[in-house]
Amino acid sequence: MRTLSREPWAMRHEPTRLAANRQFGRYNGIERHEVRQADVAGQSYVEQARRTREMLRSMDPEQVKQVIEFHRDLNFFEALALAKQEGKLIVPNDIHDGILTKTIDQEYLKQNYPVWTGTLLIYEAPDKKFGKKVFYSWEYYKVNYSISFTIPEQFQGKTNCALAIDHPDFKLVDLGKNKYEIRLAKEAEVHLIEQFPKENGRYLTDQGIPIGVAVVSSDHARYLWRFKVANITPLLRFVEEFANGKCIVDAYGRRGHTFNVHLVPLASASNTSDSHD
Repeated sequence: MRTLSREPWAMRHEPTRLAANRQFGRYNGIERHEVRQADVAGQSYVEQARRTREMLRSMDPEQVKQVIEFHRDLNFFEALALAKQEGKLIVPNDIHDGILTKTIDQEYLKQNYPVWTGTLLIYEAPDKKFGKKVFYSWEYYKVNYSISFTIPEQFQGKTNCALAIDHPDFKLVDLGKNKYEIRLAKEAEVHLIEQFPKENGRYLTDQGIPIGVAVVSSDHARYLWRFKVANITPLLRFVEEFANGKCIVDAYGRRGHTFNVHLVPLASASNTSDSHD
């Protein structure tokens, strides 16, 4: 695999550390599937990260403060590379959703967001069935890039849905010539999100991912931004002043732009959880 140090994904900043105060949710009601694939990322790291993910969801806010690290000004490719290099977990969307909906400290939110989540979302154009592969291409500083994902057989033919995969159940593979592919780790958990909205708007959610029919107003709704075409994108969460702005779910795919990211050291989460048993 080629290094991610070349344009436009060069590491530029040293990380800083901040604490996160939150309550956690899960993918309740979203159909979860195990997809067996070759473990290209390394089973030991993936298994430890999965355990850390579950431990985070069971920890109280004071415990979480001790283990979350805050890293500034990384694009998503850099975030993936940093997490792999340091053997850490990128905090997933459902956890950030808890932070954004439960935290009343506006200064904290402004300091910590926008943030990349560790949740990758794959969706097709409205009313178009999932085929064998989803493909997305974009231009960044006059250079063309592309990314693809092979749809597991059990999801092919489904319409108006999305697939959500939490880090590190997926891996970014450099195919050369600015072409990338998302591959699944062994027995990756792929979450099928049915009734994924066809257009931008305010929706009720299943643990932070918009679904169903648009609503006029609700304290429990999130505002979705999505493309009208197929996309493979990490979810971005951030704070805005309009439309209950801390409930924005950005599924556009601003991969080359730099935002913040929260990582969790695997051993630290394990030790903190064990020490409070």
